[in-house]
Amino acid sequence: MRKEWVGAIIAGLLLSACSSPDNQPQQAAPEPAYNGPVVEIGGAYPVYEPLNANANNDYSANGNSYKIIRDASRFTQTGTATWYGNEAGSNVTASGEEFDPSAMTAAHPTLPIPSYVRVTNLSNGRMLVVRINDRGPFTSDKIIDLSKAAFDRLNLTNSTRVKLDIINVAPDGTLSGPGTIGTTVARQTYALPARPSLGSSDMGTPVLSAPPAIGAAVRPVDNSTLNTQNDDSTSDEDSAGAGASASNGGGFLQAPKPLPAGVLETSEPAPVAADDDAPVASANTSRTAMAAAPVVAAPVVARPATHQSAPVSGGGYMVQVGALSNPQNAEIWQKSLSKRFAVPGKVQPNGSNYRVQLGPFSSRQQAVQLQQRLSSEAQQQSFVVSASAM
Repeated sequence: MRKEWVGAIIAGLLLSACSSPDNQPQQAAPEPAYNGPVVEIGGAYPVYEPLNANANNDYSANGNSYKIIRDASRFTQTGTATWYGNEAGSNVTASGEEFDPSAMTAAHPTLPIPSYVRVTNLSNGRMLVVRINDRGPFTSDKIIDLSKAAFDRLNLTNSTRVKLDIINVAPDGTLSGPGTIGTTVARQTYALPARPSLGSSDMGTPVLSAPPAIGAAVRPVDNSTLNTQNDDSTSDEDSAGAGASASNGGGFLQAPKPLPAGVLETSEPAPVAADDDAPVASANTSRTAMAAAPVVAAPVVARPATHQSAPVSGGGYMVQVGALSNPQNAEIWQKSLSKRFAVPGKVQPNGSNYRVQLGPFSSRQQAVQLQQRLSSEAQQQSFVVSASAM
């Protein structure tokens, strides 16, 4: 009888243990939310796209079989990268698109097409988002083939290690995945200014829509000709010349003033310097010209001066986008940017480096406009240099 009670007690203890909350199936704990700093990075902006029906089948290449990743939502990979594009503009990607070496695209052997990954240069921390639209590389020592533009933006070499993190895009445009942790992708939301109307050379001095009016002498404006103090010892002739000079130099904020009665402006306009900041006329020159002018009964009013940069022989300014140690890579980069932005360019040797420059431009304003387009359309940093200094 005692054995039966002992057996009943043991059975009861086992049943109570099975019903204990500590033995219920536990769900995997969610990943902790990221609370660190968030930085903004450039590159291709991820948008939702359906998978390409012809580019996501398992395949073989170079004797190896490749199986497309069906669920890449947590995909990360570390290795070395390479770039391709020696036949830029003549080949087609696995997605059926024409290959563009200046676009933020890449090839991967097994990721779905299209998809987006954040590429991190592990040697300097640079990050960039690229769109996967092609297959490759098919060598065991490389994990991704980048376009030339993306490869250069990350400042990579063929031995630099990189890290790939997938960015998932939901149908509503929501981004998730390892590639979104700690970063946000820059998105252009503003309209660019209209491009200037250029001459037949596409990069010369802007052509005026109408010729200037005949009979009005155009003189460049310079603040050095302003005369703000009265000199009692100045003769009447000098005073008349000074008044004419002030009319050309302008009054407050260079506002044009009419010439005094009886003074006619007849001097030839002075040549415009290539540098907008360089003085082009002096007070003595203007005063001498005014003194030599004939006097007539009716006053003549000079029209406001028109500011226009004079053309410079060979171009006065260049936009430099970077320098590479390989002349062939520099030449490919220059041709790619020249084609994309419809501007001429050249590769300027500088010791062991080769500078990639776009231009020339006859005015600094034109160079700055291209500099702004490079920053907004291609996220490419650049700076303006003087052609005479090279």
